[in-house]
Amino acid sequence: MATNNPNEMLELAETVNKANQAMHSVTDQIPQGTKDYVNNAAKKILDSDKLRSFAVFFGMNEGGDFTSWSFPFPPTVACPRIYKNLMFFYLNYLLLAAVILVLSTLALLISPQTLLAVGAILVAWLLLIRSTREGDLTIPGVNLKVSRKNASMILLVISGLVAFFMLKSVFFLTLGSTSTLAVFHAWSRNASKHHTASDQLDFEDSKTTSFVQMGGQSSAV
Repeated sequence: MATNNPNEMLELAETVNKANQAMHSVTDQIPQGTKDYVNNAAKKILDSDKLRSFAVFFGMNEGGDFTSWSFPFPPTVACPRIYKNLMFFYLNYLLLAAVILVLSTLALLISPQTLLAVGAILVAWLLLIRSTREGDLTIPGVNLKVSRKNASMILLVISGLVAFFMLKSVFFLTLGSTSTLAVFHAWSRNASKHHTASDQLDFEDSKTTSFVQMGGQSSAV
């Protein structure tokens, strides 16, 4: 038994490697223009300059008569503030969601039910590799043979379903908690002092983009 374990781990690694190659072959079919567009959009959205500091996020050290927290109830005041804060602090909210997701996932992984499920999936993969070492998988009692590729695909789907149902609660917990905290913060945080500078920068950027686009159209004509 001990001498077979390295071979089984090697075969498992080869199976994972083939799956990675299949994934790369799929991504290679995506047009380069689409990849560049997605990469540029991701860089723009995840720009570290959009991550507001701890002091700005919580309205610390703003002094004077500037009220950093208030609770407006009229929709004409609350809705614009929520929208502007969501746009201004969106990267902070994404970071908050990531923290909640990591903590929730760690709490899930150390639960006995998750450990049993993960252990069962690993045992199933090892049994599959051992059973198909010399060819197809033979199901006893029904005289049915399944190729190693088809058996791996079936077990992969089962593993994905198990992971989905395990992580479903984590996803909804993260989504619900982050949405509640983000909306409450966006409603109560009076960051109009910072919105003015940010809006000016966005306006300048939009003017520059429009100028470049107009210049490109003029040169094309």
